[in-house]
Amino acid sequence: MTEDDETDNAGISTWTEGLKARERIQKIGTSLTQPRSVNWIKEQSQVSSWETTKDELERLAEFGQIRAVEKDGGDVMYAPNYERRYIEHLLELIGSYDREELRQEMAEIQERIDGWKDEYGVDSKEELERSLLEDMDSDEIQERNRVLRRWERAESNKKLLSQSVILYEDVQEAPEMIDTVA
Repeated sequence: MTEDDETDNAGISTWTEGLKARERIQKIGTSLTQPRSVNWIKEQSQVSSWETTKDELERLAEFGQIRAVEKDGGDVMYAPNYERRYIEHLLELIGSYDREELRQEMAEIQERIDGWKDEYGVDSKEELERSLLEDMDSDEIQERNRVLRRWERAESNKKLLSQSVILYEDVQEAPEMIDTVA
């Protein structure tokens, strides 16, 4: 066994250490990035029982933590609940930063976008994408593709921050509103 094998094995055993089968299924199920089968999740969770895995995944789906997606032929795959993740991310931002910090981060993202506009002489992400059709070497095409991916991520993050700013006051006041209703 090589040193890398020992590290990999040690890494696998540490994440499962002290976790029960259902807890391991929950960890894998709630960290999905794409639809996966019960068998795949069972293997990743290091659980021997298919029934235990299926039962726990059904429970997670019932409570909205993941989604059950029926494929052709009736097979069920389990997928991330992107809506829930989005709301949780919004709440995390609102709970971790004040309104001014969220606005400042939006401004920094816009500065990066403005920098790409200036650097490539374009007015939009779509215009940068169309520029890939121009005659240029492979390095320039790859660089523009990297910038396009960063630009898409930046726009997505800016939208999330914008939603956080919009909802900030309502979320911060929610506990007070609950107290006055009760």
